[in-house]
Amino acid sequence: MYWEFWIGGAALMAVAMGHWLLVGRLMAVSGRFTALVNSLRFDTEPEPEMSQEQLLEAMRAATREQFGDASIDDDAEDAQDAEDQPAPSPVVAGSRKQPQSTLTHALFLACLVVGGMLAAVSNGGVQPAYVLHSSVFPQVFGSDPLTSAVVLLAGGVLIGFGTRMSAGCTSGHGLCGVSRFQPGSLAATAAFFGAGIVVSLLLGGML
Repeated sequence: MYWEFWIGGAALMAVAMGHWLLVGRLMAVSGRFTALVNSLRFDTEPEPEMSQEQLLEAMRAATREQFGDASIDDDAEDAQDAEDQPAPSPVVAGSRKQPQSTLTHALFLACLVVGGMLAAVSNGGVQPAYVLHSSVFPQVFGSDPLTSAVVLLAGGVLIGFGTRMSAGCTSGHGLCGVSRFQPGSLAATAAFFGAGIVVSLLLGGML
């Protein structure tokens, strides 16, 4: 049984808004997975190659070389104007910008698994399988479990490559980015949904 489109849309909105209210960050599944993998790979955060002062000076030199000395003067005036502005609230400037713990990332990803299992149970029960529940997949790739597992693994690797290349996935770009009219998210969402539609039409025409 499927939800009505408006119920699904409202549920997605509630999830995105709830994540923002609880965590203070936009929801991004691929970003959390990357952060979790990096936290497991690296025991400590790598030391920066240069200090903040060296980085600022290098940026000023590059700006001066590209745009001339006048751009540095304008930047100094903007910095002075920024100093005259009132300081941001502690909530915006502090807690929402702090790196999140490994436990937070792991808990979020675990909730995705639990949510999927609850959805399966409510739809009749959990039925693990090595192939997609689709009539098209077995016709294209066969019903051999090993072949199906290899194809699904390759598809997952390609999805991971795509999310890294586009700096986001269907949650970061498709759900949060599009709702904020971000140009990059609009382009990325049009690309992966468009590619999915084209591939489905091609597979439908082959069978």
